Amino acid sequence: MAMGFSGGLRVAAMGCALLLAACGGGDDGNGLQPQIAASAEVLQSGDAGYERAVIGSAVKAAGQGGVSEGFVIRIVQDIPVWRMWSGPAKIDSRGNTNRMGGWWSYDAPKGTVQQYRAAYEICNGWNDLKWVVKCTLKAGSVVVVGPGQSVSAQTCGDVTGLENYAANPVDWQLYIDKPWNRGAELVCPDVSADYEADPADISRAKTAS
Repeated sequence: MAMGFSGGLRVAAMGCALLLAACGGGDDGNGLQPQIAASAEVLQSGDAGYERAVIGSAVKAAGQGGVSEGFVIRIVQDIPVWRMWSGPAKIDSRGNTNRMGGWWSYDAPKGTVQQYRAAYEICNGWNDLKWVVKCTLKAGSVVVVGPGQSVSAQTCGDVTGLENYAANPVDWQLYIDKPWNRGAELVCPDVSADYEADPADISRAKTAS
């Protein structure tokens, strides 16, 4: 039996709602996941502070990493955020580590290193994922959140074509533009508070061998 136009719209809307629920989307009408929705307000283009998020640096095309769609949000109460990084021994040509990169999570790290790498689409060449830093994102900060975009082998720089990552609508990512210039918004402890993660369970510190 053919379905009427209005009936089709109702079914489509129900399908979208179910999809959002399955993917961990928010349930308060702002489209955010529940674990961030109570701590943030969504900004629209033209709202004060919107441009601070630099959403164009976060939202990428398929295969390019970043997020597949982004929400610009203002944090309304302090929240903890986490980042995995390569550790204090790995320093670039400018003498810096990758502790203060742009990509963070508002969910604490869990599972194995490889599970985390796949969930957040992190190429091997980008980050060794050996250490964990926990910081505080302060109320008033303006950042981007959204579901992770896919990453192709070409983007990873893998000539074998084997390393690639699917888009992930469940484990959302948080983009903080130029965090090293935002010390009043992203407050981090001394590096001595970080821990070297157990590769088999990154929620805990690696035990001394």
